[in-house]
Amino acid sequence: MNVLSWLLEDNHPSIRYWTMVDILGLPDSAAEVIDAQRAIPQQPLVLELFALQHPDGHWGDDPRKPYTAKGAVTVLSLLHMLGVQPDDRTTAGCDSLLRYCQHASGGFSMTLTRHSGIFPCTTGEHLPFLVYFGLGTDARVGSAFNYLIDQMNEPDALVCGRYQHQACLWGAIAALKGLAVLPDERRTVRAERVIRRLSEALLDGDYDFAGEHKRWLTFGVPRGWDLVSALMALAAHGYAQDPRFRGLLDLVLEKGDDRGMFYCGSVSRTWPIEKRHRPSKWVTLDVMRLLKAAGLIRDLINANETK
Repeated sequence: MNVLSWLLEDNHPSIRYWTMVDILGLPDSAAEVIDAQRAIPQQPLVLELFALQHPDGHWGDDPRKPYTAKGAVTVLSLLHMLGVQPDDRTTAGCDSLLRYCQHASGGFSMTLTRHSGIFPCTTGEHLPFLVYFGLGTDARVGSAFNYLIDQMNEPDALVCGRYQHQACLWGAIAALKGLAVLPDERRTVRAERVIRRLSEALLDGDYDFAGEHKRWLTFGVPRGWDLVSALMALAAHGYAQDPRFRGLLDLVLEKGDDRGMFYCGSVSRTWPIEKRHRPSKWVTLDVMRLLKAAGLIRDLINANETK
C-alpha cells in the first residue's frame, strides 16, 4: 500500500479530510471532501470531547483552569486538529477561554491575574484555533495579536526564564504558529520584521540533535515541541524553499520507513490518539504537508507508487 492510499482510508475521516484538502488540493465542494467532513463529528473522540463540555461552554472542573488535561486549551486544540467545523459549542468554548485565560495586556496566562504568568508562547499556541473557530475578528483576539507582536519585537524576546534564561526556540515556534493566522490587515512592517527574525532564529539554530535537541527528532501526537513543528511553522511563513529548511527537512525524512510512513514517538496520556512506536497517520500527514510546501510531494508519491 502506498502512503497516500493509507492516509485516504475511510476509517479516519479527519486524516482523510485533511489529506484531500491539504495534499491533493481538492476543493471543499468536492463530494468526497464533503463526505469526510460530515463524518468527522461522528468520530468517538469528537463525541466524547463535546460530551464533557459544560453548559456555559467550558471544559474541566473549573473554567478558571483551562490548562488541565481535560480543560479548554487541550480540547479546543484537539477539535481544531481533527477538523471539526465551527459551531455554537466551539464558539462558547473559545469565549470561555478568553474570559478566564486572557490578561488585560492581551496575553494568555495560566493565572489570569498575574502578569508574570503570561507568556508569548502560550498566546501564540492559542491563536490558530481561535481564528479557526471564527473569532479572528474578535477584539480580544486582536488584542492577543498585538501583545504577541509587541513582545516578540523586543531584542531579548526569546530569552526565557523557564529555559535557564537562554534563547528558547520553542517560543519561536509558538509565536510563528500564532502569527501564521495573522489577518492581512494586521501584517504591518513591524509584524513582518518579527516573523523574519523568528524564522531566522529557527533556520540558523545551533542545534545539537545528539544532545540538547535530541527529542526534537521524536514526533508527538498531538504535535509537540519537535522538528516537524518547527518546519511547519517555517513553511506557514513561506520558508520551505530556503536551503536551510531543506537541510532540516532531510533530518525528518531520515525517520521515515521504506514505505514513506513516519512513527509516533510520544502521546497524550489523557487522549492517546495514536500508539507510540507505531506508524502514525498524523505525523505522516504533517511530513506530507512539509514536502508539498517544499515542492517535493510528487517525488514521494511516485516513489511509493512504484513499491
